[in-house]
Amino acid sequence: MQIRSTTRFLSQFTMGKDVAGREFLSLVTKATYDFPEEPGGRPRRARVQRPLILADEYAGPPGLSPPLWETDFGFRKRACDVIAQGAAYAPGGQPAERVRVGLRVGDWVKQFDVVGPRQWRTLGPSITATRPFPFTRLAFGYDTAFGGPDRSWQGDQPPVYADNPYGLGYAAARSGSRIDGLDLPLTEDPADPVTSPFGAHRPMALGPMPRVLPQRARLGGTYDDHWKDNVFPFLPADFDEAYYQAAPPDQQIPFPAPGTPVVIVGLTPRGREEFRLPDTTLPIRIFRGRQVPLDTTLSADTLVFDTEARQFTLSWRCDVPILRTIAEFSEAWVGPPSRALARALAAGKPYRPLAPLRRATAGDTAGDTAGDAA
Repeated sequence: MQIRSTTRFLSQFTMGKDVAGREFLSLVTKATYDFPEEPGGRPRRARVQRPLILADEYAGPPGLSPPLWETDFGFRKRACDVIAQGAAYAPGGQPAERVRVGLRVGDWVKQFDVVGPRQWRTLGPSITATRPFPFTRLAFGYDTAFGGPDRSWQGDQPPVYADNPYGLGYAAARSGSRIDGLDLPLTEDPADPVTSPFGAHRPMALGPMPRVLPQRARLGGTYDDHWKDNVFPFLPADFDEAYYQAAPPDQQIPFPAPGTPVVIVGLTPRGREEFRLPDTTLPIRIFRGRQVPLDTTLSADTLVFDTEARQFTLSWRCDVPILRTIAEFSEAWVGPPSRALARALAAGKPYRPLAPLRRATAGDTAGDTAGDAA
């Protein structure tokens, strides 16, 4: 399938399946923008667009570390994922023991404290935390949020905090002196400070929700002997498409409108970033020969902030049922069609670009801005 884009954003297509086993063409487009230099300024389209992510990328060894970025090819999304990765910066570059970080998109807000490194100390029967070590910059994520294995455990197979097996500060056994010197998490909810390793605190992070967390894993359905013997290789009947949402539930928002205000606090050396989202809608037209099975305008369903790079991305996705094979789709128009494209369609004639057009593959994007109707 040829992808004709008037946006210069990157698009790729693949195939997806629903629970019923029906096959679909799935098309994903991603746009990269730079934060504005002036407060309240307008984001600019990045000169170099970030490639689409084909598979989950991890902070460390896969399986032993949380995801840094999740694949862009989640099949469907019912809400917009808001995801951010970065570090906390002390105000004015002066060392601080604690920094409040926050992200606001429209009416949605999430904020929490990033706290300097601390350790548990045992004083007789009581357990306390040392004073935080001051910092000017401190990276954080699920691997530094509350949770992890019980590092005080002596023996094989230590207990693990199911809501975040990658974190810090958790202990299951009241092991007294063995807890002494263990690290606390670097993030905490101001309304629920981490005061004990034996608590059940919510991990505070902004990145993709690890797939192994119970609240996401249960959406994947049941893979038992019945599934293995009677359903494989298809999805189980109780698979919930909410599984495709990369963000945790508290970071899923309604699809943002163009011009939605964004405020980022404590996540860049400037202390505060403030701007409005660009156009979050994207016209899409997909052709099956002369037929047009999809002609619509999509809303962005994924908003990702890389605060260290001072960039964000918007992503759109759509799917169309496959009647026989994925090769039946001839082309896709991404963005408002050029005048030449519109003339060719109105005249019922094929479109010939003035420059040679590459055929889009799973790792390629074709674009054009001019052409002629034959």
